[in-house]
Amino acid sequence: MRALSSDEFEDGQHDDTFTCLTPHDRLARSPRIVVDSENETAKLIWLGNTEGFDTHNGCMGLYSLNWDYKRGANMNSRTIIVDIIHIPEHDDAFPGLFVSQLPSEPFVSADGKYLFATSQWRSITKVVKISIATGDVQPISFNLRDNFETIGSQTLLCMTNTGDAVVIQTEPNSPPILGIIPSASLLVPGGNLVRSEIVAKFSPVAATSSYAPKCILKENKLSYHIIRTYPKHGNVKAPVEGILLLPPSAEQESVPLIVVPHGGPHSCTPTSYIPSYAFLCQRGNFGILHANYRGSTGFGQAALESQSGNIGDQDVKDVVHLTKQVLQDFKGQIDSARVGICGGSHGGFLAGHLTGQNSELFKVACMRNPVTNIATMTTATDIPDWAYVEALGPGNYNWTSFRGPGKSDLSTMWEVSPIAHIENITAPTLVAIGISDKRVPPSQGIEYYHALRSKGVETKLLLYENDDHAIDKVQSEADHWINILDWFVTKFAKIK
Repeated sequence: MRALSSDEFEDGQHDDTFTCLTPHDRLARSPRIVVDSENETAKLIWLGNTEGFDTHNGCMGLYSLNWDYKRGANMNSRTIIVDIIHIPEHDDAFPGLFVSQLPSEPFVSADGKYLFATSQWRSITKVVKISIATGDVQPISFNLRDNFETIGSQTLLCMTNTGDAVVIQTEPNSPPILGIIPSASLLVPGGNLVRSEIVAKFSPVAATSSYAPKCILKENKLSYHIIRTYPKHGNVKAPVEGILLLPPSAEQESVPLIVVPHGGPHSCTPTSYIPSYAFLCQRGNFGILHANYRGSTGFGQAALESQSGNIGDQDVKDVVHLTKQVLQDFKGQIDSARVGICGGSHGGFLAGHLTGQNSELFKVACMRNPVTNIATMTTATDIPDWAYVEALGPGNYNWTSFRGPGKSDLSTMWEVSPIAHIENITAPTLVAIGISDKRVPPSQGIEYYHALRSKGVETKLLLYENDDHAIDKVQSEADHWINILDWFVTKFAKIK
C-alpha cells in the first residue's frame, strides 16, 4: 500500500496492470456490470460511501461509472445514482440504502434501466426497484398470501435468466414462502403493486420431523404488531420501533413479556420469522418484543451514528421507552409485573444494563455471549475497533496501527459497561457462552456470572465447548433455547 498523489487520486490509483476505480470512496463494494453490446459500452455500478463510517454497518450510496470496451473506464463519468440519506424526509420516507450486497444479477432487462435489490426500510426488509436514470427508489409491493397490506419482510434471492425475480416472504408468525415475480410485472411503469406466484411454502424446522408433536404441525395463531415511539432524549430525533409477537392466550389473559434488543448494535430485527422466538412465544406463552433502538439499520445514517459514543445510555433509554409504551398500549394483554430481557452480544450488553439500571421493570434476564466489560474485552476480541468506536465515539480508533487503550479510555469503557451497575442487579440471570467465541471473549460472560454469584443473585452458566458467537450448532442451539424457555417459565412463575 502507498499514499496517492493528487494526480492519482483524480485519475484512479494504478499499480502495474491494476487501477483503483473508486479513489473518492472510503468504502466501495459489490461492483456489477451492465452491458450495452450494440454500442460496445458498459456501466459499472457499485455500493459506496465517500465519507465512510467507523461503525460495522451504515447507509450506502449507489454509484456508476461509464466503461468503454476499448478505452476502459471513464474516470470523469462517476455519477451518484442514489445518495446517502442522513435524515429521512418524514417517518415513512425512504431511509437510504441499507444493502449488504447487490444481487449477482440485479438487472431485469439487457438495457439495465432498473436495478432490483433488498434493503432494510425501518423494521421491514423490502425489495426495491431503482431507476438507473433518475435514482428513484420504489418499494415493490407483492404478497404471496392474500393482499398487499402485509407488513412482513420480503427478500430478493436472485434473478432468473428470463428476468423473473425469485423472492421469499416471511412474517414473525409465519415461516418463509418462496415465490416468483414475472419480469413483465416488474417492468410495469408507474405502479409498484405487482403480481406474484407461490412456488413453495416451508414449515417450521421441527415440523419436518416424524416425531414432531401434533401441536407443532398446526398453523400457529400468533399475532404481531409494529410499534413506533418517539423518545425525547438524545441529539438525533428519530423513531424507535418494536415488533411485538403475542400468543393466542393474550386475548383472554395478560401474559409475561420478554424484551429482545438485537446485537450489533448496528443491525436490525426485521418483521421476519425467527424460530427461536416463535418457539418462546408459542411454547412459553410469552409476548416477545423485538426492540429496534436508535443505532439500528434502516432509519437513516444520522440515527445510526447517534448510538456510537452513547452506548449504555441512549440505547438503554430507547428500550425502556419502547417497553413502557407497549405496556401502556397493550394493558390487559401483557402483565407489567412479569417483564424479562433476552439478548445476545450487544443485546446481552443491553440485558445487563437494563437489569442494572431498571431493576424495578426487568425482573428476569437471559444473556447470550454478552459484552459485560468493554475495558477487559478490548485487547481480547477480534474486533478491537468496536470497543473504541462504540464506547468512545467515531474517530477514536486508529485504523492504520493498533494501540492499547489508555487510562482515560479504560475508565470510559468500564463506565459504559453493564459491570458498572452490577450492585443494582436482583434479576435471576441465565448466561450462555460459546467457548470458541472470538468476537466476544468467553471471559466476558464468565466474569459477569461470578460477579452475580458473589453478590447472591440467582444465576446459571451454560458453557458450549465447541460453539462460538452465534451458539447455533444443532445440539447447543437446541439445548440453550430449551434452557432459556425453562428459565423464564420458572422465574416468571415465582412473580406474583
